[in-house]
Amino acid sequence: MRRIIGVSLIGLGAFLVAAGVLVRFYAAPVLIGAPVDIYQVTRLRAEGASYLDASSLTVRSGATVVATSTVRGDVKASDGDTAVWDNGTVLQDMATGTTIEVQNARYAFDRRTARLKNCCGAAVQEDTGVRMSGIGLFWPLEARKRRLEVFDTATRRAWPAEFEGEERVDGRLTYRYAYRVPETAVAGEVPALPATLFGRPEGDPPVEAQRHYRLDATFWIDPRTGAAIDQRRHVVTTLRPKEGPGGLVVADLNLRMTPESRKALRDRADEGAAQIRLLKTVVPLAGAVAGLAALAAGLILVLGAGPRTPRRGRRRAAPRTVGPAASG
Repeated sequence: MRRIIGVSLIGLGAFLVAAGVLVRFYAAPVLIGAPVDIYQVTRLRAEGASYLDASSLTVRSGATVVATSTVRGDVKASDGDTAVWDNGTVLQDMATGTTIEVQNARYAFDRRTARLKNCCGAAVQEDTGVRMSGIGLFWPLEARKRRLEVFDTATRRAWPAEFEGEERVDGRLTYRYAYRVPETAVAGEVPALPATLFGRPEGDPPVEAQRHYRLDATFWIDPRTGAAIDQRRHVVTTLRPKEGPGGLVVADLNLRMTPESRKALRDRADEGAAQIRLLKTVVPLAGAVAGLAALAAGLILVLGAGPRTPRRGRRRAAPRTVGPAASG
């Protein structure tokens, strides 16, 4: 019985050790990655913002503008290596309810490296001809202290995000990245606008203009998961005449993430970090420790239940008879 139990423990121990190794070096790399079924809403708020009200062709200032961004994962279009996310952002004046702008994009990217892919209907403003590069909404797992290329939907190209250092946000260590898009002409039709908006005399012909865009942003990234847990964006949009000098600032938004959104992202990052730790450390270590313990116990039982040599007793001498000698 001892031998049977010992052999069983040896088998169980070998299985547990092998399972721990498989979880750490095979299952973890496969399972850890961007979720494909994500649904996430975040909000950034700008106080004292200014923007061009398209309905009245007047620049409104001192407004409170909120950018609401919704991300939905397309499970059917995703697979083991690629995640597909749809993102829609609505900018609204909170006081008047005016919709300033609606943006949408579809991202396809590697679930672990975050590298964007040009597949699966990836598009900006439904234009599937846009070629994406760098990273998008999702940052690489386990952020590194180095420059990254981040895709910008307005200019439709990637720009460098420079690592600036470590910083604590809500008590959590983060990596801070500075991201800057210099003033750049962007695609899109702009209707002819009254000359007076550009400081020209009344009666001058309408002005044909092109939209220019500038962005200064800061991202705070959780190094455990690569999740962005805070961000700030200073967006400036200017209309510049195609002919002649001048310009009209039609949007100046200093957007900061709301406390509610920051907390939701922080909680999501903590949950992701716990899952990563479970797959990469807790389960493999528990399997290895339990397996080695079972192996040791099994070996002790097997070796202790080996064939036993019978003990040799001391040979006893035959009793001597004392009495008269035999007669002859």
